[in-house]
Amino acid sequence: LNGTNQSSKGPPVREIVDDSSFTQRLLRGITTILRSRLLMAIFTYNALYASTTVLLSFQRAKLVAARNTSSTTESDTAFLANINMASSVAVFCLQASGIAALIAQKCGSTATLSLMPLIRLLGVLSLAWWHRNTDGKPPNLILFLLLDECTRVVNLAIAKPVRESLWRGLSNEARYEAKPIVDTLANRWGGGSAAFLVSFTDKMFDLFGVQNNRNGSQAVFGCPPVLFLCIIIAAWWAMVSADLGQIRRRIDLELKKRQ
Repeated sequence: LNGTNQSSKGPPVREIVDDSSFTQRLLRGITTILRSRLLMAIFTYNALYASTTVLLSFQRAKLVAARNTSSTTESDTAFLANINMASSVAVFCLQASGIAALIAQKCGSTATLSLMPLIRLLGVLSLAWWHRNTDGKPPNLILFLLLDECTRVVNLAIAKPVRESLWRGLSNEARYEAKPIVDTLANRWGGGSAAFLVSFTDKMFDLFGVQNNRNGSQAVFGCPPVLFLCIIIAAWWAMVSADLGQIRRRIDLELKKRQ
């Protein structure tokens, strides 16, 4: 009887550990990012792009609030819609005609990745120059939107396909577990950091009594604090883009040697 009972029990069942749960994949993705210099550079690149976008959105809100009283909300909405439609048409034309791909091919990954931060840096510097030479007078809303949308067109038509190609040849953990974290967390991190910097700067200015422009607005070296922060972040973004291109180039050389 004892022998019959023991045989009926069968071999002990081992507990199966599910390593595909959300928590396990999240931890593996974060670990993969922290161990890879390329992934950390991509994360920083995307976060700095989001930071400059949020900072300029604060400046855009101020320009819209200070718009001409003769304009109506409907006319402003129609104008912004026309700007967005024009930029979307420009993106489509650049991609459909092959001009965007040709620019990316001629410039290479390093120069293509640097296009966006350099264009944004030049645009922010021009806005800062405007503020400094007009004693804090805000620039024309149309000029601001043209500079801002130019970066958006370069991003969607030229830079984004190159950024997606940075993931080729990487491990499955990098492409399927780390990439969603980079794409999502970098944007949230960059936007949240920009909002925190603006709030912190305003409180420090109020605490130390920083002098204002003639029109009563706060200024750093003659330009609004938002633009000053955007200049610093855009310059940092340009340096990260150059380093990111070099890292990817070295990886491509190693992959060619293995073939």
